[in-house]
Amino acid sequence: MSITVYYATNRSETGTAAKPGFGPGFHAKGPHYLRFGSADVEPPAKAGGEYKVQSVYLAPEKLPGVASKSKKTVLGSREIFEELRQNMKTQKSDLLLLIHGFASDFTTALSRAAQIKQEYGTAGRPLEVAVFSWPANGEMIPEVSYYEDRTDAKASAIAIARAFLKMLEYFRDIGPSQFCWQQLHMVAHSMGNYTLRYALQEIIAQYPGRTLPRVLQNIFLMAADEDNDTLELDYKMARLPELAEAVHVYYSGSDRALIISDTTKGNPDRLGSTGPRTLTNLPHKITLVDCRNVDETKPELSDSRHQYYRKRPEVVADVRQVLAGVPPDRIPNRVFIPEKRSYRIGPR
Repeated sequence: MSITVYYATNRSETGTAAKPGFGPGFHAKGPHYLRFGSADVEPPAKAGGEYKVQSVYLAPEKLPGVASKSKKTVLGSREIFEELRQNMKTQKSDLLLLIHGFASDFTTALSRAAQIKQEYGTAGRPLEVAVFSWPANGEMIPEVSYYEDRTDAKASAIAIARAFLKMLEYFRDIGPSQFCWQQLHMVAHSMGNYTLRYALQEIIAQYPGRTLPRVLQNIFLMAADEDNDTLELDYKMARLPELAEAVHVYYSGSDRALIISDTTKGNPDRLGSTGPRTLTNLPHKITLVDCRNVDETKPELSDSRHQYYRKRPEVVADVRQVLAGVPPDRIPNRVFIPEKRSYRIGPR
């Protein structure tokens, strides 16, 4: 049985109306331009297999004077938001928003979203998953690909902010009487944390002098390819906790992908390697989770101890407990390290 996931993207359109697709560059109308849709993904027949995209649906979009001669406005975002609302209301499912990382093409983004939906969701707490796919090029060319993706990640911030603000506008328009009253969560992986930093600054610009709306239950910063002082500085992600009830930083000192980012790319220490630079004034709603003992996955070389957030059963089980609302100090298989103010997950 296929897994349905949803997407928003600012990628270039490469397919046809009958078979839509998206490439490695920005949309022809600019990096701010958004398209919304859904996809059906076939899960692997056995553990460790590949998730294969079967079909992609692109929601119609008609903007008077821009995409159509029609005077009637048709927003793809509204169709997708409404379908998600109905699903969440009927199935009592939460919604998880995913921002993928480096070297992930559009098909990979959909596959990862399907895997997250299957792994993080349970029969008792099902999930809907929507991925924002920015134009990472899906390649691993030394030196070149990393910098290209980092540039595109930063430029995509305005599109991610627009998608988030469109969602808030949808909430305001339908009103509380139509709410599904399910929870919203966010996962940012790897370089997705870097683009989240700049998207946050775009969102802040829409709320000058005001506290940001707390619409998310949990934000997971997974293996973050982002500076380890980011949670201290207002121009980075110090204000991120305003958007959520809780923020969870999953990190590993033996994450090889981030060691490369740190030592060969000239980046400061990475949040996904060391955790926050300092614990001074770190909000209590931020929970730190050390994954150094559970970061090894297969294939070991290409994963580089960087994919544990979706592949290690211990980490998946930990996230499920968080999504279920279990307090941090009551989640099984965690040991508290007082001097780090961090929980460490052990192997099973």
